[in-house]
Amino acid sequence: MTRVLDVLLKFLMASCMALMVGVVTWQVFSRYVLGDPAAWTEEVARMLLIWVGLLGGVYAYRLKAHLGLDLLRMKAGPAGLRRLDVITDVSCGLFALAVLVIGGGMLVQLTWELNQTTAALGIPMAWVYIVLPLSGALIVYYSIVSLLSEASEATP
Repeated sequence: MTRVLDVLLKFLMASCMALMVGVVTWQVFSRYVLGDPAAWTEEVARMLLIWVGLLGGVYAYRLKAHLGLDLLRMKAGPAGLRRLDVITDVSCGLFALAVLVIGGGMLVQLTWELNQTTAALGIPMAWVYIVLPLSGALIVYYSIVSLLSEASEATP
């Protein structure tokens, strides 16, 4: 299941990025060549940037390529490194659960109930914000996978 999620995550990120490049290219073309800029492109590019940023954060977490302070890692021995990895995975998982899944879910619910829409296209803002609980759930999943992997490596 993890490999399937990895592939879907990469595909979704690449699709959003390609679409964002196409939308921004159309904006530049319509503004400077046609002299009539498309009003919707800025809004779509902004939404796609939100999705790419959050999904990219999930992917960076999955690859353990996110920013981190390595001061403690340099001073810790092998047992200390395992403990730091566990603390990091638990902290990231709990943060993602509390802020992204629960908080983001509440934001999605609120914007859906209030029928909040985007200015140019009239798309429900809940569709833009749905990436918050989605990315949070993926981080929680990947933190559990990492914890289980670390636990299986620690047992002889």
